[in-house]
Amino acid sequence: MEREHQDLILKHLKKESSGFEEQLLSEWLQENPSNRKEFEEYVRTWDFSARAKVDFEPDVDAAWMKFKAKAGFEPQQTAPQKEAKVIKLFDFNLMLKAAAVLLVFAGISYISMKLFNQKEIQLISFEAGNEKRELQLPDSSKVWLNAHSKISYADEFKGDIRKVKLEGEAFFEVKRNVEKPFRVEGLSSVTQILGTSFNVKAIAGKADEVEVVTGKVSFALKNNETRKVILTPGMKGKIDNNNVVSEKIDNPNSLAWKQEKLVFENSTLEEVASAVESYFGTNVEFANPELVHCRFTGTFEKPKLQEVLDVVSESMSLSSKKRGEWLYPGRVGLPVK
Repeated sequence: MEREHQDLILKHLKKESSGFEEQLLSEWLQENPSNRKEFEEYVRTWDFSARAKVDFEPDVDAAWMKFKAKAGFEPQQTAPQKEAKVIKLFDFNLMLKAAAVLLVFAGISYISMKLFNQKEIQLISFEAGNEKRELQLPDSSKVWLNAHSKISYADEFKGDIRKVKLEGEAFFEVKRNVEKPFRVEGLSSVTQILGTSFNVKAIAGKADEVEVVTGKVSFALKNNETRKVILTPGMKGKIDNNNVVSEKIDNPNSLAWKQEKLVFENSTLEEVASAVESYFGTNVEFANPELVHCRFTGTFEKPKLQEVLDVVSESMSLSSKKRGEWLYPGRVGLPVK
């Protein structure tokens, strides 16, 4: 449990939380059943500590007078208006009271330990910059982060779940742990698994997507996790109009950015252009719209932009020009806009 949630629980129990803090606590309770279970454990301990009261009060005055009489300071007297209490050697009620005292202290100690004596969790944020990066998470899971992508996670995976937040695109190889599911929160989606490999896209302005390579994945809406699909290898899930849909992966270059490989098998130039745009982060426009129907076959290992353009142009008698971030392929001899 993160420290911020511990603070929210403590304020709630002390009736010191604001309306906004109550809302944050409510959202956290709805995230995972284990959160509510741990919250209820705090509440039970707190309530018991509040109810357990000890009403035994020793008669200090009478005891002191007895002591003075036995010590020879003055004659033994009975304290005025008070009756001496007779306590049996094994007074059952007294034992119950003592037990209650111990339980109260135990409850207070437990809550203090849970709320205050835990190491404060640090949040780590990592941005890939202009190049893709590889990193290892606290549970030894591996992540390949695409260029211009960002991932955030705790420096330790505490509690019953391993959670990361993603902005951009990343490929995950998750270490299996059946007792602690792995959760990726995108912009509008939640991907949850036990242990598998998959690719997640959470790019601003585009629909969140996940593609499964191995294992089984649950893919759901972030704001309504009852809307979800279960995906197996070769399947893709995406968010469409506040709904979740699944389909087969039909793009051989969906993981080209990680594999550093572009594959075209009788592909249209429209498909080639789309793969080039995605891989190199550039935009392609055809001077002659009829070219999109032409077909190309070829494979590029660790491709370079100019290499791809030269090979495609040579094989199909095309020419290309670059203007800023725009590439304009056109027939040789035809004017290029």
